[in-house]
Amino acid sequence: MARGRLRAIAGGRGDGGFYRPRILGSKASNLNTRSWHTLLYMSRMCPHCKVKSHFTHRWSQTTQLPLVEDSSEPEVLIFCETCDNCWLPVCGAVLVEEGDLNDAMVWPARVDEREYPDVPKEIASVANEAHLALGANAPRAAVVMARATVELTAKGHGISSGTLETKIDKLAAEEHISEQMKFAAHEIRFAGNEVAHADMTAEHISLGDAAEIVDLMDAILKRAYQEPAQVARIRESREARKKG
Repeated sequence: MARGRLRAIAGGRGDGGFYRPRILGSKASNLNTRSWHTLLYMSRMCPHCKVKSHFTHRWSQTTQLPLVEDSSEPEVLIFCETCDNCWLPVCGAVLVEEGDLNDAMVWPARVDEREYPDVPKEIASVANEAHLALGANAPRAAVVMARATVELTAKGHGISSGTLETKIDKLAAEEHISEQMKFAAHEIRFAGNEVAHADMTAEHISLGDAAEIVDLMDAILKRAYQEPAQVARIRESREARKKG
């Protein structure tokens, strides 16, 4: 309920959702001291460094912002903090009248840009786009990029003919991925087909399901590229010690 109303506040106008807030005070009068402390100093997962960390309160203000659907002006607490681990900023807003601090909307909700050492640049770029799509709450786009990553992985191993189903089976037959990873790759293929051919007015894939598909994509890249590269480095290091 609170998050839906906050989304309406943040992006409901044709001018891009920007408002000139009317400042009310330095803290939310309807939040008790304990709740205020909990909101601003609670330990939680940082979207930047992915570490469960404490946050340091830097700034907060109570404002009134107009809702799109009516003329009322709810009282909103906006705040900014920094993660005590990485020192990067996290900002947010919560409706004071709701009183439920778990419904605070925080920006960024997630930072999903990824790096893929040992993965060819053109494949890593597509895989990264899958994560960026998740961060933008675009599950169908994330699934499409995951499917494309699987196909590029097959092509990167010299498997360029046939359907994606055939390419995945060849990846496993040539032991670039395990049998279990083959099933994972097929699940990504199924999800990609579902997104590409489904009726867009029907129930679509959820963000949670898309996140699991992207996790499977990461596992395939690790098995097909990163683990072999790691083994090669360890072998080279051992052989260098022998020569030394």
